[in-house]
Amino acid sequence: MTARRDATQVCRAWWPAYIALAGMLSRSATGWAQDEDDDLPAVPQAQVANFEIQENQFDSWVFQNLQTVAAARKKLDQMLSLQMDDVDRACQLSESQRKKLQLAGRGDMLLFFEQVEVVRKKFLLVRRDQQKFNEIWQDISPLQVRFQSGLFGDDSFYRKTLRNMLKGEQLSKFSLVDGERRKFQYLAKVELVVAMLENALPMRDEQRQKFINLIVEQSKPPRSFVGQQDYYIVMWNISKIPEQTLKPLFADTEWKVLNQQFAQVRGLEQWLKQSGALAKDEVEE
Repeated sequence: MTARRDATQVCRAWWPAYIALAGMLSRSATGWAQDEDDDLPAVPQAQVANFEIQENQFDSWVFQNLQTVAAARKKLDQMLSLQMDDVDRACQLSESQRKKLQLAGRGDMLLFFEQVEVVRKKFLLVRRDQQKFNEIWQDISPLQVRFQSGLFGDDSFYRKTLRNMLKGEQLSKFSLVDGERRKFQYLAKVELVVAMLENALPMRDEQRQKFINLIVEQSKPPRSFVGQQDYYIVMWNISKIPEQTLKPLFADTEWKVLNQQFAQVRGLEQWLKQSGALAKDEVEE
C-alpha cells in the first residue's frame, strides 16, 4: 500500500508520459501509425511567422519550471544535502567524509552549470530560427534529465567518491540500504505504469499483481531515477521480458494491445540512450 501511495505522488511528474501513452493507445483501435517520430517526446514548437523563443524560457525548460539559475542551484544544494544525510544515516560518516562528499557534489554541479552555459549560448543564437532551434533540442533534453535526477548518479564525481571512500562495514551497510531503496522506488514506478496501461488494458486483481511481480522479478531498477523518462524505462524493461514468460498472463486480444506498446517503446531506445535515461550497458544487457 505504501508503494502504491508513492506511485500516486509521482503521477504528476509523469503526466507528459501519460499523454503520450493515451495517444498511442487511442490509435490501437484503428491501426498504428508507421512513423515512430510521431511518438517521440514533443519538441516545443511555435508559429512559423515571427518565430521567437523568449530568453528566460531556456532556464524554465532546463530547470523544470524553475525560473533562474540561482533557484536551480538552491534545489541541487538541497538534493545534495539529502543524499549525504541518507548515506550518513546508513553508515555514520565522519566529518572528513562529509566534506569530501560535499566537495565532489559541488564539482558535479560546477560541471553541469558549465555545460548549461554552453548550450545557452547555442540557444541564444537560434531562438529566432525555428529550423535551427528544433535541432538544439537534442542538447537541451539531456540537461533536463540530469537536473531531474539530481546530478549525483552512478557516473558522477559524488558517486565515484562515495564508492572509493566507503570501506568494510560502512560499504556493506550503505549497499544494503541503497539496494532496498532502489527496489522500493522501482516497485512504485512499475505499479504506476501498470495503472496507466489499465486505461486501455483492464486487468483482474490477480492478473495485475502477477504482472507487477513478474516485471519486478524479470527486470532491474535503473541506476538512477530521472522523472518523466522513468515511465519509458519501465516500459522498455517490460518489452525485454521473454515472450514465453509474459504472454501467458494475457488473452490474445490483450497481448496484441500490449505488444503494440512494445513496438512503440522499442523505437525510443536511441532517444533513451541519448537523453541519459538508459546507460549503454543497460541496453546491451
